[in-house]
Amino acid sequence: MAASSGSWLAGYLVTLVFLQLPSHLSGDADKYHLAPLGGTAELLCPLSLWPQVEPNEVRWLRSAGPQRLGAVHVFRDGKDRVDELLPEFQGRTALRRNAQEGHVALQIRGVRLEDRGPYWCRIRIGNLSREDTVTLQVAVLGSDPYIHVNGYDAGWIQLVCRSAGWFPKPWAEWRDPQGQKLLSLAEAHAPDEAGLFRTAVSSRIRDSVLGNVSCTVRNTALGQEKTTAMVIAAPSPGRLSSSAVALTAILPMLTLLLIAAVWVIWKQRRSKEKLLYEQVMEVENLLSDHAKEKGKLHKALKKLRNELKLKRAAANSGWRRARLHFVAVTLDPETAHPKLLLSEDRRCVRLGDRKQPVPDNPQRFDFVVSVLGAECFTEGCHYWEVYVGDKTKWILGVCSESVSRKGKVTASPANGHWLVRQSQGSEFEALTSPQTPFRLKQPPRCVGVFLDYEAGVISFYNVTDHSHIFTFTHSFSGPLRPFFEPCLHDGGRNVAPLIICSELWQSDEPLVSKPEEKAHANGDAALTLNPSLLPAAAPELPPLGGMVLPWPSDFGPALQGLKAPSF
Repeated sequence: MAASSGSWLAGYLVTLVFLQLPSHLSGDADKYHLAPLGGTAELLCPLSLWPQVEPNEVRWLRSAGPQRLGAVHVFRDGKDRVDELLPEFQGRTALRRNAQEGHVALQIRGVRLEDRGPYWCRIRIGNLSREDTVTLQVAVLGSDPYIHVNGYDAGWIQLVCRSAGWFPKPWAEWRDPQGQKLLSLAEAHAPDEAGLFRTAVSSRIRDSVLGNVSCTVRNTALGQEKTTAMVIAAPSPGRLSSSAVALTAILPMLTLLLIAAVWVIWKQRRSKEKLLYEQVMEVENLLSDHAKEKGKLHKALKKLRNELKLKRAAANSGWRRARLHFVAVTLDPETAHPKLLLSEDRRCVRLGDRKQPVPDNPQRFDFVVSVLGAECFTEGCHYWEVYVGDKTKWILGVCSESVSRKGKVTASPANGHWLVRQSQGSEFEALTSPQTPFRLKQPPRCVGVFLDYEAGVISFYNVTDHSHIFTFTHSFSGPLRPFFEPCLHDGGRNVAPLIICSELWQSDEPLVSKPEEKAHANGDAALTLNPSLLPAAAPELPPLGGMVLPWPSDFGPALQGLKAPSF
């Protein structure tokens, strides 16, 4: 009892310390950090710890997409975790801790423009956590300024100095040949698409002033500046005025331009007349050929329609032949990603909220949230059906036994994957290289997968309306296994599991009852049961791990006698 009381008291004190964490009192200045481009940024977490308090986890996050945060640096249980980081930050970050002062800081090396923005600092002690944000901004030294003459007015030379690519907003000034500061008539600083400032500063100087007029643009945050100068020279004796020289040079050029413009206009008119004549002749030829081609087009259209009807009939009959090779497929828990939850009968899989404590064996997926079937196929024909219901995302198909299970993998037939997926609502695509998108008249609630090993064919069928979806052709040389991926939750709309049907799914047909000794064998002739002899309602299935599956009303008879999966 004394030991239990001491443990409770220690836990209470840790919680009290964490709830009373001191915070910085310097305002927003502690939540804003400016770092030079290509240098090292030191982001101080606005949350402070009491001295000598050891946090269980320190996690730095930043925005990685719409309403999604990605890990920049993770420190948990006394170690840095690199497998959870965003790719662009791997190998560039480090955690700096001052145990005596209770400060935690994130160090980012080789700062880039893309690193700008807010960062979330999240600290966990025991079962409690707190978080706050700090913003990183990158200081950039812009381009060399350049000066150009904007005009001349009554003895005054109008000058403009321009430069681009600065952050934060730069400071600029003019100086005359004696080094005295000139008055700036106008100053404009505007950010570009990347958020960097473009600056333009104008001034004027008497045409009697001789020497170098300089323009300086300075980055006060970096303490660096760039300067350029323009030389104003005195006119030589007897030289014509600038306006006379300009008029003498411009008049011949205007004459030549006028002659060139008249010639170009005449040339364009001749070209247009020729083009119009050619177009009229082409239209007359097309009209004369139209009568001949009209009959050919009607015949070709009729032929295409007949071919389409034949293809649809062949696809429907192919689905019925495929069902003759029905096999009972189960899931292999040794290959399941740690976040996947499998039912006891290994026919149902859904995505959990956290990773499960499972051994990291070579056969297990550690990045792709997938699981393989327990059966390996090296010959023959095999067909199975998977109930997807109202899921908005899923991936189904067949993969080679030798596919990579670790890290990110690009799914394609060249890498041993023959998969079809539903990505968003009614959008479907076959994972070829590149992907092949297609649309279906009716989204499937149940998908059939057919493998003919010797023929090198993998076909997918919409069991809901008995239609063909897609077919892969390949020359197989090794063991093949069924592939299942329930995909992410999609904002709570895709939490339902994938369910492997233990018998052929019946959508709009009476329940088919097979003899026990030939159940699931090869789709031989079956007995048809009168629907009036069925029970009034199918038994209600218990929820899966706190989640209720939205079973369709027409799927109840097909699930009678099916053991409810539990996770």
